[in-house]
Amino acid sequence: MIPSTPRRTWLFLGISCLLYFAPDLLLPAAWSHTTRYAILSAAYQGALVLLGFGFGPALCRALLVSEISEGPPRSAVDRALARLRDNARPLPPVVVAEHAAPFVLTAGLLPKRCQVFVSSALADRLSTTGLGFLLARAAVHASPRQRLAALLPILAFTVLVPDPKGLATWFALGGFLLFWLLLHWFFELDADRQAARMLGAGAGDGLREALAATASPVAWLSPGPPLNWRLRVVRGQVSSHPG
Repeated sequence: MIPSTPRRTWLFLGISCLLYFAPDLLLPAAWSHTTRYAILSAAYQGALVLLGFGFGPALCRALLVSEISEGPPRSAVDRALARLRDNARPLPPVVVAEHAAPFVLTAGLLPKRCQVFVSSALADRLSTTGLGFLLARAAVHASPRQRLAALLPILAFTVLVPDPKGLATWFALGGFLLFWLLLHWFFELDADRQAARMLGAGAGDGLREALAATASPVAWLSPGPPLNWRLRVVRGQVSSHPG
């Protein structure tokens, strides 16, 4: 979900909560204790996750306040994309959104239908190298394996993990979250590696610049891998592919 106006954000959250809890609100409470209800409820919530990913670009466009089709932010994005177009990896469409918060995200389920959303604030803050690195990572995130890496943990958490009702369930939940974190780190480092290969020389500087532009007081809460790991991966990729 991209940052939006308070009204649109609360409307989105309200509709999402209503859809998520619809079975509990509409069906008799006695049904919730049956095995069939548990199976159907898990299938319903899993379908919501799939639909959320599939309609991700449309949802982002609905939250988007204003799209920039020309001007300095759009020109900066186009220059960064031009630097990446010599690579074999296809580049998804990039939408520049008018917003004061720096963000870039890849939305969508099927790789060929993914879209990348970049805020005007981020495009204004970064050089062509920094913006190119983030757009290269966004293109990597549109690949089939990265889409599955984003979808499957959420789908498994929604469908397979029960509501924590006892100590054993809490331990199981903690183990699942630890596994997800390690998996997330692996794919994020892989995205850095492939983005560095696409960008070539200057990828390390692009990573540092991108991190500085998106820094926040609560950055330590980010589930991303350590910075020195990311820099080591990027530098190693650039040195092995100097072109």
